[in-house]
Amino acid sequence: MSEKDLKDKDLSDPVDEEKRDFLFITTAGLAVAGGAVTAFSLIDTMNPAKDVLALSTTEVDLAPIEEGQSLTVMWRGKPIFIRHRTSEEIRTANNTSVNELKHMASDDSRVQNPKWLVVVGVCTHLGCVPL
Repeated sequence: MSEKDLKDKDLSDPVDEEKRDFLFITTAGLAVAGGAVTAFSLIDTMNPAKDVLALSTTEVDLAPIEEGQSLTVMWRGKPIFIRHRTSEEIRTANNTSVNELKHMASDDSRVQNPKWLVVVGVCTHLGCVPL
């Protein structure tokens, strides 16, 4: 082989360069698209399932509950005690010294509306359900 033939072989054809550029761009584009689809599907699996979302909220009609009555409803498998407090119960709760309570918090900081007391009925250390 002559030196001229070797020089001609080293020079790449412009068509080959265009093909190579096309292949690089196509491969990179497909890799980015595949990575995006994979990332989206992995992140989407972290969303809560429909059955979990259905259990996450409970609506209760408080209108039929008379003053002094209690109602127990289930929320996420835990009993929720709802009490329509009397004025005497509200007065007793407000007059109780915070220092006498196990969890030192006033009644005002625990309730949004003084007429209603809503508590989760599960023991915090053993998981038992009070009646």
